[in-house]
Amino acid sequence: MLGSDAPAILAANGLGSIGAVAQGIGTIAGLLLWGFGLWWLALATLITIRYWRAGIPFNLGWWGYTFPLGVYTVATFKLGATLQLGFFGIVGTFLTIALAAMWLLVGAKTVAGGWRGNLFVSPCIATPN
Repeated sequence: MLGSDAPAILAANGLGSIGAVAQGIGTIAGLLLWGFGLWWLALATLITIRYWRAGIPFNLGWWGYTFPLGVYTVATFKLGATLQLGFFGIVGTFLTIALAAMWLLVGAKTVAGGWRGNLFVSPCIATPN
């Protein structure tokens, strides 16, 4: 976002020639950060699958997946609009579906755990040593 706005902002301050350079640097930085986000998403998915199979219990920390996934989804769509590449639109659509599924899963488990009353209990505090 900063890279796309840089030419107009810098031109308004008498630095128009630097605007195109700043825009290019912003686009390259966006692509690098998007790649890093893809690496994070792959690792988070593989680690979650591993522990899901081992029977990891649900806790409120699962909500920590929704925010980064949402930001990554929006960044994917914005990068696709900036570069005018349909690839990012397809990936963004897939990420939107994954985000909606994650919200539904975590939301349902939160409501179920709150209804049963076991979600807000800390075993390490509840049992005296």
